[in-house]
Amino acid sequence: MIRLLLPACFAVSAVLLLSSHCAAQRKVAYDLIPDSAQAVVWIPDGEKLTEHWQRTRLYDLANDPSVAPFFEEQRAEIENKLVDAGWRLHVKPEDISNYSTGQIALAWMEIPTSPRKPYAMALLADVDDSEVPNKQLLAKIDQEMVNRQAKKTQLAHSGVDIAKYTLPKRAGALLAEETFYAIVAGQFLSTDEEPLIKNLISRIRGESASGEPIAKDPVFVAGREKAAISNAAQIEYFVRPLGLARVLRSIGGKRSKSNADMLAVLQNQGFEAIQCVCGEIKFGLEQLDIAHRGYVLAEQPLPKSAAILDFPNQVTHEIPNFIGKNISSLLATNWNAKVAFWKAEGLVDELAGTPKVFDEVIEGIKLDPNGPRIDIEREVLPFLTNDIYSIADSKQGAPDIDSRRNLIALKLNNSAAMAKVLDRAMKNEPDAELVEFEGHQIWKVLHSDDEEVVDLSTDFGGNFGGPPAAPSSAPEPWLTNWAITVYDDYLMFASHVEMIQDAIVQAKTATASPLLEEQDYLRVSKAINEHFGEEDGSAWQIVRTGLAYQVQYELFREGKLRQSQSMLASILDKLLQTETEMRKKEQRLNGAKLPPYAQIAIYLQPSGLMVRTTSNGWEFGSLLLSGLGQPVAPNPTPQNATLSQGTARVSNSEPEAKR
Repeated sequence: MIRLLLPACFAVSAVLLLSSHCAAQRKVAYDLIPDSAQAVVWIPDGEKLTEHWQRTRLYDLANDPSVAPFFEEQRAEIENKLVDAGWRLHVKPEDISNYSTGQIALAWMEIPTSPRKPYAMALLADVDDSEVPNKQLLAKIDQEMVNRQAKKTQLAHSGVDIAKYTLPKRAGALLAEETFYAIVAGQFLSTDEEPLIKNLISRIRGESASGEPIAKDPVFVAGREKAAISNAAQIEYFVRPLGLARVLRSIGGKRSKSNADMLAVLQNQGFEAIQCVCGEIKFGLEQLDIAHRGYVLAEQPLPKSAAILDFPNQVTHEIPNFIGKNISSLLATNWNAKVAFWKAEGLVDELAGTPKVFDEVIEGIKLDPNGPRIDIEREVLPFLTNDIYSIADSKQGAPDIDSRRNLIALKLNNSAAMAKVLDRAMKNEPDAELVEFEGHQIWKVLHSDDEEVVDLSTDFGGNFGGPPAAPSSAPEPWLTNWAITVYDDYLMFASHVEMIQDAIVQAKTATASPLLEEQDYLRVSKAINEHFGEEDGSAWQIVRTGLAYQVQYELFREGKLRQSQSMLASILDKLLQTETEMRKKEQRLNGAKLPPYAQIAIYLQPSGLMVRTTSNGWEFGSLLLSGLGQPVAPNPTPQNATLSQGTARVSNSEPEAKR
């Protein structure tokens, strides 16, 4: 739920600087932002957000004196990373921290009719409708822009002064960056597009403006209705996934490594049927630092390859006995593999750029005399159930780039038959080695030509990292080190053969998973039961945060995070990054000033997630425990410790606690 804890704490704390007083009534941002918006983040009341944020342990972490030197030393680089991620308004939180009086909104727009700059961004914030402080605010921003060597031009629209700044062109950029600022009727505006700021001014003044506001957009309205957005949230958000991806790609100037345009392929294959993701976030609730709920609005049934997202509300709540006590995260999901597998055909064909590639591969696996001769339709899919587990842990000892481990287990209905199929397949794998362990056979694959080891960990460093460089121009394997076996009723695929061995030992020594007696697991299980309803779900996850981020944190401190790559990040990078980008090993942010992990671990509480499939998409909810006033209660029995069949429906009536 929280991927980059320290940067996240820094970002939220920075946003909170944007508002510190009660707001006079202003026009709601949703009535001003145009319906071309692909993403909107709205803070209804900055003062309320500040108050609730200050009740959390994450606030304590962000304000711990031991982490301050890192943020001070790396402030410029963090700002550069924000620019790379799409922040082009050149407004620092502290620029208006003493002037904002209420709501704050950020929006990213797509402008497909403008090929040279097909995007725009806007910041809106309530300020005092008073000339003196507003002049001070604009003067402060002016000084910042002068320091950036920006050229100033004065414009006007509907009697409102607009300050336009043109910055020196960035290296490799097609256009010089332009930023516009204005204050009208107690609302501060900043955009990177002249027509946009004029449009916003016209709406605020009640004049005619082109297009419609996002408040009237049917997808926006439907998504918020399905998400049941309350009036108690401190942050709301709305995202059109593919639209925002296109905007951010345009801002970053990046293109797909392959001949196929990945975003265009996803659109062609039906993924634009996922119309929006919207939700709300509450901070500082009783026993919870964060309560988050949302909704993914999608056309049903999903068309083409998008139908691969087939998750029935039948997720298991059993914790298999091979899961040990030291895991850092556990995800269980229910995927309709027998049907959904075949929906990948169009996606694979279009990515390959050749029709019928998917069918040819399936047929080749089945009939190639030099291949495994396996009929996937008859010899693999029938033996799979819908139950899938994913677990992560870390090797014992000092963290290194190979410490993070992950294991995926697919439950079988005929393990003996699947074991025979697996043996036939692996005997045709040139880099496979058969490992005997306690009377059991495990297939280990190691591509000896590659020095790095790619783990399957939860992705901590997506914005800071990338895969190591290839040693030659030859295509790299997508994964260089992995292991696979059939054990008991599961097909197990792991990043490290030792993780499968540990699972076997654990299963042989206990009839029940020892995780069921771990206090953090029990606390999250109880919280999920209390805060999410009683209906069946399609997925749930528990993250033991203190264990989950230790390796990535320590590697970040040592400047080695880019060398530690998750499976998901590795696969996406293979698809999306250029060869030049893949050869960049350096870690741009220097974490040497951060304190040892033990000093911040006290702030990190476990988190949980539940997902439920609906007739219009998916509803989901997640939570992060607070750790405040945590009682030490006797362990419940294993039967009581398992998750109830809950759904992602967070209560709007969650009691609040003052610190």
